[in-house]
Amino acid sequence: MMESSYSQGSLRYFFFHGNHGDVPLPHHLTVEANVVVFNGKGEILFGQNFDKGPSCYEFQDGICRNADGQVEGPLPAKSFVEKIMKNISVPSLILAEVPRHQMGVDLEVEDTFFYIAILVLGRSDIRPCTAGDREYLSIMMKTFVPRMLRVMAPTASEYLPGDAHNVCIGVADRMEMIEDDPDYHTFIAMYRGRYVQKPLPRRAVVELCLLHVLKMPFELNTSIKNSLIRY
Repeated sequence: MMESSYSQGSLRYFFFHGNHGDVPLPHHLTVEANVVVFNGKGEILFGQNFDKGPSCYEFQDGICRNADGQVEGPLPAKSFVEKIMKNISVPSLILAEVPRHQMGVDLEVEDTFFYIAILVLGRSDIRPCTAGDREYLSIMMKTFVPRMLRVMAPTASEYLPGDAHNVCIGVADRMEMIEDDPDYHTFIAMYRGRYVQKPLPRRAVVELCLLHVLKMPFELNTSIKNSLIRY
């Protein structure tokens, strides 16, 4: 995992929840997903209101034909986003770091890199995820993702896989310095209830969540080569 292909500038992405999928792609497929673009400060540049719910992306023979019944407008990093939608489990939440020249749309800011969160909550050929999963992942996308991003982005060029434990400690330190957000505390409590089986201070729970995200980065070309991305 220490290959140079995982350095900044590649299409690298991280799973906050879920994994790559292994379900064959049907001829016709509808995917429920939220796509949000952040800058390095965790501010939203593109995407839906979190309270609106996911859009429905309709695929025919692997090609996205429309979103919410209308011919799809500009979708940032369109090819990458569509590949991810078709090739991850349900539900899943990923965050991808995308170089400016691969975005394909003008977001009218001069950032070198943008960060795309893709939350997939349903597929027409798979049993829908539970209401509890939807609530948990929506809160994670709304509060934990931008908070972590705000801390990670300024030093993203230094990040390489292999030292996730120490990285998590540093990131958790800086995340704790950001102003309080009730939704953030709600998310940490939800994560604790789902995954932590012993009493731990909140800071330790944050580190566990970060470690889950950062210990295993992926990169698009490598994932295709290894048949993790098949469609």
